[in-house]
Amino acid sequence: MQKIILYGDSILAGYRNGHATELVTESLQTYFSDHQVINSSIPGATTEEGLDFLSLKVTNLKYSAVVLGLGTNDCSVKLGLSPGHYAANLDKLVQMIGRDKIVLMGPAYTNWKIAEDHSWSRTLQFQLVAQECAKHNNLPFLDLAKAMENSNHPNDLLEDDGIHLNDEGIALLTKKLAPLIKEVLA
Repeated sequence: MQKIILYGDSILAGYRNGHATELVTESLQTYFSDHQVINSSIPGATTEEGLDFLSLKVTNLKYSAVVLGLGTNDCSVKLGLSPGHYAANLDKLVQMIGRDKIVLMGPAYTNWKIAEDHSWSRTLQFQLVAQECAKHNNLPFLDLAKAMENSNHPNDLLEDDGIHLNDEGIALLTKKLAPLIKEVLA
């Protein structure tokens, strides 16, 4: 059975009430009944940790597609990296995973009025960095922040913490990811 690996931060991990869940995995599995969806996401991870754990969580497995979704923590004011460091790390991850196997996902929209550590200007910067990485490497790209904004009520897609996705947010995420994953699998 072919494997689809989700490798990201708490957004892809379906983080709820202080724990990773199977919510994103189970939702995506409904689109890919003939594939195994494995969630190797690490809540709290930046692209630094993504590089550190790549061989343990991803490259040691045989996979058909990898959804690379790191960035929400990278653009955090307290924990975050510079946009240049984020760009370099994304490029390394893409090279190590393989361009022909990746769907790249940009950072999520956050409600910066609640999650003050996630300023909107930094999210926009990192969103553009991820978009440029996808363009440069010819990768299918989910601009998650933009998809959430286009819902016209992005705060309604978030848990009370202003960062993590609620059920409606996860439904949007998986609906947008599924056709991009199918591109990689084709």
